[in-house]
Amino acid sequence: MKIQVTQGHEKGIGIEVFLKSCLMMSEADLSRLELNAFPEAIVQTLKTLHIPFEVLPDGLSFCHQFLKSNWIKKKTFSQSFSSLNTSLERIQDGGVLYTLPTSKDQFPGFPGHTEYFRSYFNLPDLGMYFSSPTLKVLLISDHLPLKEVVDISEDLIFHRIHTALYSLKKLGHLPARVLVSGFNPHAGEGGLIGQEDERVGHAIKRLRNEFKIEMSGPIPGDTMVLEKKSSNDLFIYIFHDQGLGVFKSLQGFIGSNITLGLPFYRFSPDHGTSFGLFGKNMADYRGCSYSLKEALETLKRVSNGKNSSHQGQGTQP
Repeated sequence: MKIQVTQGHEKGIGIEVFLKSCLMMSEADLSRLELNAFPEAIVQTLKTLHIPFEVLPDGLSFCHQFLKSNWIKKKTFSQSFSSLNTSLERIQDGGVLYTLPTSKDQFPGFPGHTEYFRSYFNLPDLGMYFSSPTLKVLLISDHLPLKEVVDISEDLIFHRIHTALYSLKKLGHLPARVLVSGFNPHAGEGGLIGQEDERVGHAIKRLRNEFKIEMSGPIPGDTMVLEKKSSNDLFIYIFHDQGLGVFKSLQGFIGSNITLGLPFYRFSPDHGTSFGLFGKNMADYRGCSYSLKEALETLKRVSNGKNSSHQGQGTQP
């Protein structure tokens, strides 16, 4: 079983930070990766890194390292989208997918990876989860217009958190505590600033019946992170910028973006394409290296049979 790696946007920094991360790996770890990419995109970046390389029929040789690669010849909509679908065809249930950054215009009709996965696998409650050495964050909604956030239902809150906690349990990473933010400033001030936050409280009551861990909410989103007691606490935010503003301010780009609830484990660096750095050999690879190490640790755990081969809604009791 290997980690299937997508190439990401051919004009972004994803390929650069990935190849730099590969140079820091042991031969054994590198052998667990399989890149699905267009050869011209890889060559274009390799030339900017000024390192010796050779494109072989079954992979890439560079700096005395070998990376198993499946070279794609035909583009469907975009290079990154073609690479993603090739990787999905090759991924095994319970395995690991690693996606390099791309832009939202590279998906036909989808704002990003998570929304595409929800449609592709018919799993509406997939969660966008961010993991770093000291902070864990889950988003109830991700790429959703702010005007639609108020329509998030109690059931959606319940099912997104349920799927995430079930998946984290399968990973062996069930949090010590769960803290959930409110919709409104000050978590609604007991109804003075909207009634939406009642949905959070009701969803938490339902979740407590199944998961025997400490859960609190709704908590004001602007101060919730101050309630942190350990790096194993999980902070759940209702919408994208409410949670990621906190995460990226405290962690920078040293973190993993993990999709919870799929029939496999999907990891990605916690940063975008940074088009302005493309081709300059200046991109910081540390975030990619960190998330790749997390992906490798997960693959080893799965390969050793310590986890069930499935996670997410399809295997819930």
